[in-house]
Amino acid sequence: MDAGPGMLLLLVAVGFAAGLIDAIVGGGGLLQLPVLLSVMPGGTAVPLGVNKSVSAVGNVASAAVYWRRNPGSRVDLRLLAWSGGAAVGCAMLGAWIATGISMEVFRPLVIAALLAVLGFTVRGWVKEARGGGAAPEGQEAPAVGAGAPGARGRLAGSSAAIGVYDGLIGPATGSFLLLAFRRILGGRLVDALATAKVIQCLMNIGGAAVFAALTALPWPLIALLSTANLAGSAIGARIALSRGDRLVKTLLVASVLATVAKLCRDHFS
Repeated sequence: MDAGPGMLLLLVAVGFAAGLIDAIVGGGGLLQLPVLLSVMPGGTAVPLGVNKSVSAVGNVASAAVYWRRNPGSRVDLRLLAWSGGAAVGCAMLGAWIATGISMEVFRPLVIAALLAVLGFTVRGWVKEARGGGAAPEGQEAPAVGAGAPGARGRLAGSSAAIGVYDGLIGPATGSFLLLAFRRILGGRLVDALATAKVIQCLMNIGGAAVFAALTALPWPLIALLSTANLAGSAIGARIALSRGDRLVKTLLVASVLATVAKLCRDHFS
């Protein structure tokens, strides 16, 4: 990609905003991916590879912060084996499939997925604002365990589907994993989140490795966007502590809708 100073400034701003949004309300990938698809000409492999590589760096950093703040959380090794193995393998398969899809076919898929995930995200915000986002302390759903009858099959199936989605598109994968774990297993939210963080990091690394193996990625640009993403995450964490998230939510929705509108114009023009 031969980007001028203006384009580089735009991409750095988007990487920074994605990290900031992810740290405060989640969903930074909703902004970053469509922008990369709209400004990078050619096929899908390069923008997807850049997005996945930057996301891998951001999620590894996010996981490190999570472990530092939640030292008592536990990773379920059986869950990691059954769910993680299926998710990472299928994420790599999804990334491989994505490299063979033309932009004309891929762009409508991204538009539909982004609108669906945006609706899912906003619905979660509304539910949280009404006080229905989490079970009260001490009233968590009873834990079933990854070794319970039928749990392994359901975990493998749901994780495989989420993995393919992550490799193909990606935004909100962590939320989907967490929802699947809670629905199938119950138990403590903090432990489900700990395992989901590990699996999400592995999926990102696996998908990025596939794109790197199959296409030439612009590593200087990836390093620049990753730095901007990490800076945005650091500032976003501080904003989150002051609960200044209402404006960020509004800006995220407006930005995603504006970028989806541009993707629609590019596709139908």
